[in-house]
Amino acid sequence: MRFLNRLSPRYTPPAIATRGELAILRDSILQSMLLLFSFLGLIVVALAAVHLSLPADMPLLAAYVLLYGLATITALARGLPYRLRGHFVLFLVYLLAVSELFESGQLGEVRMMLIVFVTITAVLFGYRGSIIAILLSTATIVAAGVLGSRPEVLAWFPAFENIHRGTDWITSAFTLLMFSTVVSGAIVMIINGLEMNLRRQEALTQALESERVSLENRIEERTADLSRRLAQLRTASSLTRSMTSLADPDEMLRQTVELIRESFDLYYVGVFLLDEAGQNAVLHAGTGEAGRQMLADGHRLAVGGSSMIGWCIANRKARVALDVGAEAVRFSNPNLPLTRSELALPILAGDKVLGAMTVQSSKPNAFDEDDITVLQGIADGLGVALENDRLYNETRQSLEEIRAFNREYLQRSWAETIESYGELSYQYDNAALADPTGPTEVLEIPVLLRNEEIGQIILETDRAQLSKDETNLIENIINQTAIALENARLLRETEQRAIQEQKLNELTAHFSSALSIDEILRAAAQDLGQLPSVAGVAVRLSPAGAPTRLTGGNGKEPTA
Repeated sequence: MRFLNRLSPRYTPPAIATRGELAILRDSILQSMLLLFSFLGLIVVALAAVHLSLPADMPLLAAYVLLYGLATITALARGLPYRLRGHFVLFLVYLLAVSELFESGQLGEVRMMLIVFVTITAVLFGYRGSIIAILLSTATIVAAGVLGSRPEVLAWFPAFENIHRGTDWITSAFTLLMFSTVVSGAIVMIINGLEMNLRRQEALTQALESERVSLENRIEERTADLSRRLAQLRTASSLTRSMTSLADPDEMLRQTVELIRESFDLYYVGVFLLDEAGQNAVLHAGTGEAGRQMLADGHRLAVGGSSMIGWCIANRKARVALDVGAEAVRFSNPNLPLTRSELALPILAGDKVLGAMTVQSSKPNAFDEDDITVLQGIADGLGVALENDRLYNETRQSLEEIRAFNREYLQRSWAETIESYGELSYQYDNAALADPTGPTEVLEIPVLLRNEEIGQIILETDRAQLSKDETNLIENIINQTAIALENARLLRETEQRAIQEQKLNELTAHFSSALSIDEILRAAAQDLGQLPSVAGVAVRLSPAGAPTRLTGGNGKEPTA
């Protein structure tokens, strides 16, 4: 099957494929002619074998067989050079024309065959080959006309007598020259136009192919860029999640700079935070050996100084240096000698600047607007995480202070309550279960109120361990007891305050009804003397620092 495909005119040999579309078209035409000659030659040989049966005709039959064999071999051998195969086709056509000339001497038929010869030459080899074919055909007619006038030639070729009749051969030669020139010229013009169109088409095809390759490259670059952007966004999302999950801010900063450096293929990433005075940016996290060394040295940069970090914090804006050698404001760090591009991003929490992040690459022009947007988003996430951590610490500290105040309040309140009531305790013996001679276990359970111990419950049991249901029941009773005790204390405290408010209101009423200073002083002494814990009251108006003694109401003897 592969061999038959190679015989098809549509098949193009590799040597022809590199010579352009016109060469491919000519090879296809040539192969079609060779296949046609092989088919027609088979018919000619068959007819010749029938009619040329005499021994004298054997040489002519052998010539037919030889030519047919050569035509068949040439058609089958697609690997032969194009010129060799083309010249063989032209040789067959010219040979047929000459054979017709020697056989019949009919110039009309010979002239048509020679015009076909010129036409095929123009098609296969262009204008140069057609000129040679025109000259050869004209020379053949002229030679036949000249030789036909000689008796010795007529003796060998009697058909030449039909040629030499006046000026028939001259007319035939002129006609051949004229028609073959016109036909070959037209064919050459058509072929040249076709070749020009094919070249244009080929140039257009090459341009389209080049554009296709360029487009594919751009698509691949864009796809790679989108993949890189997607990886960066995933990194930013992962960093945002890790920022909210890590409780230690130092560990959060360390993991953040490492992930940024790996995901963005960077040379160095560092995070600076402002000190308490807000005058210097102190390095808190850095990647690689350079970062460890600078952290050990306590690396810091002045705010607003001759560094991109200082400028970034002072102006609260990102600053990029695509070529650090041409950057006017930049700190040349000896620990980072390979830096070619640098990006400084502010770390903000609302309107407050917390610090800045430095991102450095060993490649020039390493950052674009998309990189700045993604990295600034990460820096903003850092700002939110750091501010949340600060607020969390403040809230936790406030809660600790509230808890300490609550503990102190509960302890003081219950200490005052116990002092007021004396010892507060109650004991109950279950006569049905009490066995003074049997073994007992003592369980001490604290009574807790808001995690503060305000008392104890002591249980004597006949078992070393209570069941789960019993334990839950006891805990619920203790919790309810603590709540009830606190409610009772609050109720007593409320009642005391109500009494105080009532006394104050009564004192106010007495004051409002008193018409003189003496009456006001008497009312104050009487109301204060009625308090449960007051044994006597003395009210005296005197200059500051003067001694005061208890003598009785308003300087008089005490009254009952």
